[in-house]
Amino acid sequence: MPSKDGHSGSKNAEIILEVTRSLKNTYCLKHGLSDIQCAKDLTKVNLTGTTLGEMCMPEYYSNNSCIGYEYNYRSFDGSCNNLKHKYLGKANTPYKRLLFPVYTDGVYEMPNNYEEMLPNPRLVSTSFVKDENSSDHKKTMMMAYWAMFIGHDLSHTAVSTMGKDKRFVNCCDKDKSIQSSLIKNIRSCKPIFIPNDDRFFKTDQFDCMNYVRSRPAVRSDCTFGPMEQMNQATHYLDASMIYGTTEQQTLSLREMWLGQLSVESIYKYKVHNNITLENTDTNVCQNGSGTCFMMGDIRGNAFPQLSIMYLMWMYEHNRNARLLYKERPNMTDDQLFWEARKIVTACIQHITYNEWLPALLGVNYTKENGLGVEGRTTYDETADPTVSNSFATAILPFANSMITDLISVYDTFYNSYSRAKTITDVHLNHGNLKENYNRPLMVEDFMNYNRILNGLFMQPTQKVDMLFTQTMTNYLYSIDPNNSYGMDILSLDIQRSRDHGIPSYMQFRKYCGLKDIENIQDLSEIMVEGSADRLLKIYKTWNDIDLLVGALLEKHVDDAMVGPTMRCIIREQFVRTRIADRYFYDVPGVFSDYQLEDIKRVTMARIVCNNFKSIHGEMVTLKIFSRPEVFDSSLLHHCDPLLIPEIDHWSWFDTFE
Repeated sequence: MPSKDGHSGSKNAEIILEVTRSLKNTYCLKHGLSDIQCAKDLTKVNLTGTTLGEMCMPEYYSNNSCIGYEYNYRSFDGSCNNLKHKYLGKANTPYKRLLFPVYTDGVYEMPNNYEEMLPNPRLVSTSFVKDENSSDHKKTMMMAYWAMFIGHDLSHTAVSTMGKDKRFVNCCDKDKSIQSSLIKNIRSCKPIFIPNDDRFFKTDQFDCMNYVRSRPAVRSDCTFGPMEQMNQATHYLDASMIYGTTEQQTLSLREMWLGQLSVESIYKYKVHNNITLENTDTNVCQNGSGTCFMMGDIRGNAFPQLSIMYLMWMYEHNRNARLLYKERPNMTDDQLFWEARKIVTACIQHITYNEWLPALLGVNYTKENGLGVEGRTTYDETADPTVSNSFATAILPFANSMITDLISVYDTFYNSYSRAKTITDVHLNHGNLKENYNRPLMVEDFMNYNRILNGLFMQPTQKVDMLFTQTMTNYLYSIDPNNSYGMDILSLDIQRSRDHGIPSYMQFRKYCGLKDIENIQDLSEIMVEGSADRLLKIYKTWNDIDLLVGALLEKHVDDAMVGPTMRCIIREQFVRTRIADRYFYDVPGVFSDYQLEDIKRVTMARIVCNNFKSIHGEMVTLKIFSRPEVFDSSLLHHCDPLLIPEIDHWSWFDTFE
């Protein structure tokens, strides 16, 4: 659901979009222009100085808009990071385009699968997805959930709503048949039709999977043109999923005492007393009838492992605030909060670039392509931090293929890895993910918290490919009491990409400078075995292949977990995320040399060590994201600061003299 700011911005975008469509249908038809050429011509019409132009983001940010702002710290919403373009990277602004969007009418309409312009997303899913295990025994489940975690930080797309009360739109009847009246009268209704031979959904006579189009955003260049979509998150890697994107939201998460977030409790090991609970208007947790943890992003409640990730970093914030207070007891609550937030954000950035990206893209590739952590980053005020639509919509969903049905959890008595016991009780519903979707309260017991956290760095992840688990393709968002059906994340992601006008996989191969595909042999060379023939049975031509589908089927390169097209788009994003952030952790002036040296010693292993909730001797692997194929107890280590370094908060002694 869109935020308040997002809702008003979308209304403005809808007005400008309507004028755009009207101009297209008059001017372009009159001059015989193609839809795509017309759309490109309309982007040359600047609205600045007009009534419509008053709706554009630059109008909200004059040269004086950041006067009096505390420049030592980030704003809540990402504004005033770039002092020349103060709205760059702000929450509730549009995604960036790497390539011109593709709509069937040039500006708005998406392909309708029932008109056979592109294959039905559910058909694509069922044609490729097999409920098979494809474990990557060299990487841990932490890879998948870190991708989701930072994905929440960088992107949050709002869907369209209905009426003044902003109700959710359901384009399917209760019996999952099509509400033809809604499809006809509500343009945002674009449900996915279930094929007649669907082996799963047709057994229950389902015809329809609900899909509502994303809300539009006013174009950042203040012009007419194709529809853009709104990012409700800030476009920076700034821990907004923990702290929120508005001052009001952040204040609601604070204790207003010693810089703490609302996670402290007199019950040391009771997580349900260590975290503020939120009764949301939408009641999305506990299958629609329960309570969510209150975090900067409600999506942190989706999976138990993801909830653990959020909780762990909230604990880490409070730990830093307490240690800062110990060194400088004269610091105020605000000073402690802001400095702890700054440290947490820096640690998340460092772990992403130092550990996660090398594990995902390859060690040498990251070092050679602007993603290494040696030295300091040079801030570029001309660079644009805006998250690309293709990255957020068609690449980040790769994490969904890495998820497994099983929630593997381990006790804390690591006598040997071979004897580590997999726990399938203690409110875990037999460790099955589909029964625990949106049930964050299962981590209320501190033993569950520890066991799930252990599982994140001991359980192997699934490979990045088209082998999705049934939890993700048949049971997603299940609210049926028997968990007998849900939705298909791959179908939804394909539909979302088309909704956003994301160009095809082949167009992005060209963007990335990769070899053109001229025949079936060329296609077979770049795709996993057997997939090229199947693709051409579903798509009319290889030029139609959806970006997400093609990227997931590409052969992996070097020591990367992904193929070259996906790696190219991920690299493009994270280079800009770094150099366009004035507050990025290793930009000169953000931290002192001593402080930066401390932060660069931090690893994911140290964060895990800091935030176990156990009375036993905790042990971890040194490389949390990686995993040897043959595992033995010698690879587990006690959380000794000499072996797993931690931040020495003495480096902050002179910060507030």
